[in-house]
Amino acid sequence: MYLIPFYVIDPELAARETRVMHTLVRQDGLPLGSYGLLEFYCPDPACDCRRVMFNVAEEKQPDRFLASISYGFDRDAPEAGPYLDPLNPQSPHAATLLRLVETTVLNDPRYTARLERHYALVKKAASDSRHPAYRQVRQVLRDEARDLPRSPRRRVRRNDPCPCGSGKPYRRCCMRQDRP
Repeated sequence: MYLIPFYVIDPELAARETRVMHTLVRQDGLPLGSYGLLEFYCPDPACDCRRVMFNVAEEKQPDRFLASISYGFDRDAPEAGPYLDPLNPQSPHAATLLRLVETTVLNDPRYTARLERHYALVKKAASDSRHPAYRQVRQVLRDEARDLPRSPRRRVRRNDPCPCGSGKPYRRCCMRQDRP
């Protein structure tokens, strides 16, 4: 599933509410500095994953993610996290950043409530054609659908049930539209 950065949905709100951690003491070799937690969410309005992916970037190199941390809002779920996402590359500092996020950021109930609010805003933008980010969200979903592997198509015979799910025979439903 492609994820969309929250700043695409609401740039001003993201600028105000992006959490930044400042390290003032060296921990496990992590350089002193400021680390931003960039939030990425699932833009599919039909999906109810209730998750956020944090991509942690250092202020000096905002385009380079040092850790990708998955976190679920349903705390009793088996894979609620937080954990380092195995599908994304992780830096040597990823484990330290995970511990910092877990102990300092995710212990703040106001912050986790804010994350859930951001999740709801992403889902609303994905389903409201009047939202300014709607077209970008739809493009992400189209790109994802285009990149999915295609399964071989089974030939539909004229008397088979129509694959659209109407319950009608194919010949009386979509067959006319499928012909060149």
